[in-house]
Amino acid sequence: MKTNMPFVMHMEKQIGEKNKRETRVKAFRMFTRPGKRHLTLVLLLALLFSACVSSRQIATDFVVEETDLHVLLLPPPELIKTYMPGHPDDLPADSAFGPDHERARFVSVVLDSTFVDHFMRSIRGYLDVLYVNHYGPDEADDFFELDEPAYVFAVGQMELLEYLGRTNFVGYADGQRHEARVPITVLEANVWFEFMKVHDEDEDMQVLFDVRSTSDYVEGRFVRDSSGSVRFEPSAYPLSIDDVYDLASYSGKRNAQNIFDHLLNLHVQSVMEEEPEYYFHYDVDEHRLTERSFPPFIEIKPGEENNSSEEQAP
Repeated sequence: MKTNMPFVMHMEKQIGEKNKRETRVKAFRMFTRPGKRHLTLVLLLALLFSACVSSRQIATDFVVEETDLHVLLLPPPELIKTYMPGHPDDLPADSAFGPDHERARFVSVVLDSTFVDHFMRSIRGYLDVLYVNHYGPDEADDFFELDEPAYVFAVGQMELLEYLGRTNFVGYADGQRHEARVPITVLEANVWFEFMKVHDEDEDMQVLFDVRSTSDYVEGRFVRDSSGSVRFEPSAYPLSIDDVYDLASYSGKRNAQNIFDHLLNLHVQSVMEEEPEYYFHYDVDEHRLTERSFPPFIEIKPGEENNSSEEQAP
């Protein structure tokens, strides 16, 4: 870190940080300022739920004022590509195949570097939106010279998983129930971060997991043919290779949000000095702070497996 910064550059940095803060303050207050007629109710609720308001105020101050977050972001060493002939939870571990499986549609053709590049460009872009200062591998020396709180998010492992899923349909005709199962291709972007706080020997490294998914889209209807039999007529909208790279970008966006939320909740927890009853999420699109019952990432502890429900890419 340069300590003998020229005065003009120092002033520019201060002005830049001030503009960051003012932009976020204005946007946040636009969506959170109560009307006058609700002021009495707000004050009464504040008295009744003082503990909740206390942690929320800490979270609000962090969102509005914290513009000096520093993150070292390291890409994965490789992209693991896996094919499975069914849902991973329903199959034994030895049912996983490599990308050369004859039924694989995408893991056999996706370009590793392109997929990872979409992910990394997206996560860096959304960290910019969240005013998080991020550093790459070539800036690691400057990063480790920082005196301010700094954090490392290294993608220790990244996997593109393709598996054969099913979409179920149910219809009723003449009091009878009709069912149909249509095969679909499902893709998951699985990411494991190795997280640590720099200059803090009391903090152990954490492994943080996230999964995002997308799939073929199928709709349809049950029809009765000339023989009187009922059959299902599907209309399928299959995935394309562009959708695979869109999944990488979507995963990058959501993980940038996870990084900010993770640091936000760590701050709240350190100030409150107690385990949280819930977790805060800052919606950068709506400029809104909400509470959730689950943390931003799934922490993988030694001996644990990933038990998660994936979020579909839009």
